[in-house]
Amino acid sequence: MNNKGEILTSILKNFKDCNFFLHNTREFKIVETIMNEGFIFENQLPHSTDHVNPNEPVEITYFLFQRKEYGSYTIIIAIPKTIYEIYSDVSNKYDVGIEEVITTTAPYFGDNDELIYTVSPKHILGYFNNRTTEFHQNRNWDPFFNNCKFRSPVKKPVKKGKMKTNF
Repeated sequence: MNNKGEILTSILKNFKDCNFFLHNTREFKIVETIMNEGFIFENQLPHSTDHVNPNEPVEITYFLFQRKEYGSYTIIIAIPKTIYEIYSDVSNKYDVGIEEVITTTAPYFGDNDELIYTVSPKHILGYFNNRTTEFHQNRNWDPFFNNCKFRSPVKKPVKKGKMKTNF
């Protein structure tokens, strides 16, 4: 019998040529919100997710083991590599972080004085239920979605009352 990591790996391999980011949550209500409204994250995507390689089942198994305390639902963000390359090129061209390119909303400062961004629900592939090992694909996922067609990147806002210095 395959372990949960091997099962999730085999699912991700069906969606070739994507960058995968995983995030665990406890409540199904949150899963539904993310799939319909997008994934809200603070500061940088790797701070709230783990970038995984579907060719490395041990890596995915380790992720599921390490993050099980955060909940039994694993949100799967899947951005096709061609789209991610476009985001990276735009990020370099405008000299902004990739978060400013990916976000569907203008970044804003959250309660922790960190910038808040939103990944489109069109980049949310679905979720994996770690209890049942079932995968549910998001009906909103669109492998051709390119946020740059809808929103131009902007420089990170500076928190009011703080000066930006270059040392």
